[in-house]
Amino acid sequence: MYPKVVNSPAPVVVDFHADWCGPCRALGPRLEEKIMGRNGAVLMAKINVDSAGELATDYGVTAVPTVMSFKNGERIGMFTGMVDDDQIDEFLDEVIDS
Repeated sequence: MYPKVVNSPAPVVVDFHADWCGPCRALGPRLEEKIMGRNGAVLMAKINVDSAGELATDYGVTAVPTVMSFKNGERIGMFTGMVDDDQIDEFLDEVIDS
């Protein structure tokens, strides 16, 4: 992935998704809204696995949506599949507090 993204001192949430994936289309906007509500405490990158398949493979993505978080070059969290708003909030809290 782009070194600037994964090596960021601010936590970065990376959304691996696909245009054809229904759960991705449902999760993406909710995740974006929650991250925007954190006022810059966490950043976001979106990776379309159909156009960046090698990158997805490099990070072990086998299903979409997969959401990973990175800080200072280290992966600090991950989930795969659809989650509810409370789980998104909990994930982001853990990412920010790491």
